[in-house]
Amino acid sequence: MNHRRKKLLGFAVLFVLLVSLIGCGKSTDDQTKKQEPKDINQNGNEIQHAMGTTALAENPEKVVVLEFSYVDALMTLDVQPIGIADDDNPALFMDTVKEQLGDYTSIGSRYEPNIELLSSLQPDLIIADLNHHKAIYDQLKKIAPTIVLDDHQADYSQMLDNYLVIAKAVGKEEEGKKRLQQHNEKIDALKAGLANAEMTILPAVTNPEGFFAHSDHSYVGSFLTSLGFDDPVKSEDSYPKLSLEQLVETNPEAIFLMPATEETIVDVWSENPLWQEIEAVKNNKVFTVERRDWALSRGLIGSEKIIDDLSNQLGVN
Repeated sequence: MNHRRKKLLGFAVLFVLLVSLIGCGKSTDDQTKKQEPKDINQNGNEIQHAMGTTALAENPEKVVVLEFSYVDALMTLDVQPIGIADDDNPALFMDTVKEQLGDYTSIGSRYEPNIELLSSLQPDLIIADLNHHKAIYDQLKKIAPTIVLDDHQADYSQMLDNYLVIAKAVGKEEEGKKRLQQHNEKIDALKAGLANAEMTILPAVTNPEGFFAHSDHSYVGSFLTSLGFDDPVKSEDSYPKLSLEQLVETNPEAIFLMPATEETIVDVWSENPLWQEIEAVKNNKVFTVERRDWALSRGLIGSEKIIDDLSNQLGVN
């Protein structure tokens, strides 16, 4: 091999090595890029909820909610939802909530929200309920990031947990903590006034078909027991349906009726001599309150309305 051929061969080998090194470097870069985890939540929140973990923008601006209690929460955080599953009936919002609530689009029933209409709103965040919306969760999360909370079956303690999740989801975590502290202070003030007031209280939804007590497994019942009142039902069922005879046996010292209709079964029972045997009836402690305030709102505003009603009706300061 002459000198020129050796020189050309040397250049060829050097070129191959150089190309090989460049290729290896590119491969390493590509592999590194593939191995680097993609930050799906850059500049935002990761929210843990009943159906998993959802990545959200830091401050979602277009929020759709599928329960009344979520509206209660958003009003305390000064966040206006663009869409609400309000059962096509704005009258179901308690007055304090309606006063703060701006314009929104109704997306129909909480049980079967209008998915097409919801999608047209192009929300940044959907807040759904585990009991009502588990089956459509996959549909909802294709429309927008969705968090699912155990709300409809929640007791008071669960509501407080849900509230902080919502506050974090809408970028108002610190505001939520401060508002919750104010709520706790109001409860503590009522408890101080109830220090020596031992009483069994029975909240119940009534309609023409029945008397549905709210035990301490329900939202309202659990809230009352958290205040120090006793639950006279002692039922594992959240909403046991009581006959008049069972109500007499339960014998609550105060009854708070939440009528779902203008005329209810209590109108019939009140003509029965058994009704007069109930301690609450004897002592004129049967009160009528708004179902939307006590049973539907299920949030800080709703709970504080319950406190006000208890204070006014029972004379607690």
